[in-house]
Amino acid sequence: MKVIGRRGNYAYACARVKARKKFLLSKDVYSRLLVMDVHEIGRFLGETQYREEMTQFASKYTGANMVEVAVTRNLAMTCSEILRFTTGNLRNMVGNYLRRWDTFNVKTVLRGKFSGVGEEEIVDTLVPAGAFTEAYLKSLVAMEGTGLIMEELSKQPSLRITPELEREVVEAGKLAPFEDHLDMMMYYDLLDVIEPTNSATALLRDFVRREIDVTNLKVLLKLKAEGLPEEKVQKYLIPGGMEFKAEKLRALAQAEGVGPILEELEKSSMYETIKPSLERFKEDGRLSGLTIALDKALVRTAEKFGRFYPLSVLPIIDYLVRKKVETDNIRIIARGKEMDLSNEVMKELLVI
Repeated sequence: MKVIGRRGNYAYACARVKARKKFLLSKDVYSRLLVMDVHEIGRFLGETQYREEMTQFASKYTGANMVEVAVTRNLAMTCSEILRFTTGNLRNMVGNYLRRWDTFNVKTVLRGKFSGVGEEEIVDTLVPAGAFTEAYLKSLVAMEGTGLIMEELSKQPSLRITPELEREVVEAGKLAPFEDHLDMMMYYDLLDVIEPTNSATALLRDFVRREIDVTNLKVLLKLKAEGLPEEKVQKYLIPGGMEFKAEKLRALAQAEGVGPILEELEKSSMYETIKPSLERFKEDGRLSGLTIALDKALVRTAEKFGRFYPLSVLPIIDYLVRKKVETDNIRIIARGKEMDLSNEVMKELLVI
C-alpha cells in the first residue's frame, strides 16, 4: 500500500549502511571457513559482528544449530535496525521489501505446526525482520491449532486472506495455495510502492521484476521436471516479471519437460552468467546447480546497481541482499560440515 509522505533521509541512511558494509565477510573468509570444523567456525564468528548472538545461544545450542540460529537472529536484528533509521518514502520502500520476512515467518509457523515441531524450535527459526514483531510471531506459535492461527492472520490487511484460502489451510490441510498467495501479495505491494520517478527507483523496480523472473524460473524447472500438468504449474507462477511475462510463462507451463525453459534461458539477459551451470545441467540433470546460478545472477545485478546511485534506495537494498546471502552461506557451510560434505560440494552451493 502506498504511503504519501516525506521523501526520506537518503543521505543519512546510506551513510549508516555504508558503514555496515565493511563488516560483511569477504570471499577469502569463506575459503577459511571451509577448512574449519563447525566448532572452529563458531569460535571464529564469535569474534566478528555475530559475537552477541553467538554468546546468547551458546548455552542453548551446539554445533551447526548454534551457528544457524545465531546468524539468522543477527540478520533479523540488522534488518530491523535499518528499517528503524529510515524515514518517509525510503522507509516505505525498505519496509515493503522486508515484508518477505513476514511471508517467510508465516510459512514457517504453519509448516512447523503441520509437522509437529516444538514451539521453541519454531521460534528460534523465525526471522522477525518485517512488520510482524517477534512478540506477535510468538503469539502465533503459542496458539493451539491452525484454525486459531489463520483466524488471527486473517485480521492482517496486508495478507488479504480470503475465506476460501482459510478453509484450504484449516479444513483441507493445504498450505501450497496459501503460500503462493502470500508471495503474490508481497510482490504486488512491493511493486506498487516503487514508483519509477527517477533512475534509481526505476532500477529497483526492474530488480524486483527480475527477482520475480528468477522465482518463476525455479518453480517452472522444478515442477516441469516432476512432470506436473500445466494447470498445476500455472498456480505457482507470479505475475509481474521483467523478461518472463504472463504469455511466455503460460507457454512454458504448457510445454513438455524443461527443454523449452532452457531455450528461453539461453535467450535471456542472464545467459552469460548462468551458461556454465546451464551446460552442466544438460549433462547431469542436477537442478540445484542451475537454481543457484540463477540466484547468483540476481545478486550480481544488485551489486552493480548498488554503486550507480550512492544516495538512493539502491545501496540499502544491495546491502540487504548481501546480508541475506552471507547468512545463507554461513548456514550452508556449518550444515555441510555437520553432514561431512566435501569442500567442492559446498563451494557449488555458495553464492559468492
